[in-house]
Amino acid sequence: MSDFISPIYNIKGMGPAVNSMFDRFQTAEATPLFNYTSNYGISALRDVITTTGGGTVTNTLGFYQVATSVSANDGAILDTAERGKLFPGISFEAGISFRLSTAPKGTQKATWGYFDGSNGAYFGQDATGVYTAVLNNGVEIFKVYQSSWNEDKLNGNGPSRLTLDTTIGKMYQIRYGYEYGILEFRIVFVNSLNFQQIVVCHRQTLGTNPVLLSDPNQIIRVRVENGGSGGVLSANVRGRYYATLGTTVPTNRIIAERRLNVTANGSSFIPTVSFQRKSIFPDGSGRNNSVNVQIHSFDILASGDLIWELRTGSTLTGAVFGNISETPSNETCCLSDVSATAIILSTGIKLMSGFAKGGQSAALENFPVNIVLNGTTPVTLVVMSLSGNAFVNVIFRIHEDW
Repeated sequence: MSDFISPIYNIKGMGPAVNSMFDRFQTAEATPLFNYTSNYGISALRDVITTTGGGTVTNTLGFYQVATSVSANDGAILDTAERGKLFPGISFEAGISFRLSTAPKGTQKATWGYFDGSNGAYFGQDATGVYTAVLNNGVEIFKVYQSSWNEDKLNGNGPSRLTLDTTIGKMYQIRYGYEYGILEFRIVFVNSLNFQQIVVCHRQTLGTNPVLLSDPNQIIRVRVENGGSGGVLSANVRGRYYATLGTTVPTNRIIAERRLNVTANGSSFIPTVSFQRKSIFPDGSGRNNSVNVQIHSFDILASGDLIWELRTGSTLTGAVFGNISETPSNETCCLSDVSATAIILSTGIKLMSGFAKGGQSAALENFPVNIVLNGTTPVTLVVMSLSGNAFVNVIFRIHEDW
């Protein structure tokens, strides 16, 4: 789990962390897959927010505030829209800048790290103290409090001589390599010499469990919850990122759906093809869909000139999402709709817009925006004629990270 590859031969005087068969220094460079700043407020394209009771997620001063109100059973969750992806043979690192305003009391709890409601790894703090934990298929299989961390208890007496205070902001990192390996929990401190110092506080091994993470492709999440207690619990969140330790060659699929002989008029946009992610995938697994899905391209063939828009999250009339045509259900994590008859433009977000010339095929192969589908929020290609009616045929494609 280190930045260095495990030793085979040692360079003289460099110690056992260096691996080289030809006296060369070998390292694994971090390759970011996504990096979310907190400077620009909340965006439906990158932030997924869930609240319970009086829980809130706000961003007014360049950082996210994830908070409960004073009421019992309040809760708030801030998720990244995009998920990390494990590439076999390459480790990954997830990081989050985080601090708690006050320590939890009673049944209050804060958790932050790389996890959703079913799987992942994270830091947490409750009334007992700070801990690390692993979630596997909805069961918290490991929960280790700070006093039992096996690398540095961060109580002032460990190898670093540093003390953890979660009311002071820090970068928390989680590293992972493969199913039967370890999880490494790390915290970035500013030490007494004013240098940034990364401290590995705990390494979680497999134990008697079959795997550490049943699904390692997760989101970066911050969650606060009151449980049965009252009182405000508030977390400050800034940067969030996911990176692989080494270069990758992704595996993906391009899925297409078509809609033929749609009549476009000159007064309103008409939906053609929509996609949305399945909530559960693989089918019947009961596991949250962890596949990243992006818009890829489309073709439009029309009898007259058109204007088109790509929209996400807009309300559709008459939509029926089902299996994608000529595609086995187990080979795609998405559903499609070709039945919707209208769309409400005041809802959702316009991602892109352009013209399609009548009598020709208008194809846009590589979009200049990097849009990841959120949850089960649909993305729709809509068209409107520039003059009179036009008959339209459409093929719309999405990209799935497999």
